[in-house]
Amino acid sequence: MPATARGLGTSTEALAKMTAVEQLVYVRMYFKPYAGRLKTLSDVYMAILWPKAIGKPEDYVLWSKGTRPTTYRQNSGLDVNGDHDITKAEAASLIQAKLARGRLPGNLWREA
Repeated sequence: MPATARGLGTSTEALAKMTAVEQLVYVRMYFKPYAGRLKTLSDVYMAILWPKAIGKPEDYVLWSKGTRPTTYRQNSGLDVNGDHDITKAEAASLIQAKLARGRLPGNLWREA
């Protein structure tokens, strides 16, 4: 992540000192190269986690224990079904679940 911050013209230390609102300038800069390509919530998450998977089908394998053991091990918590392949859908399922919880009654903000 330090290299990503440098590429955006800042540092992780500087970002850590900013408010969430101040960081939005850098969030916009980060996502700008993906403009027009992020069609699903899964694609938005892939822009952060594994940009090669943007636009790929949900069954696209990000990491397999057999072919990318180190990367698989680092992300093994995303292997929802335990088959030693982490798919785009599996990785994004945690984000999808958070969105679903956020949409439950009582969690939505409504202006009076």
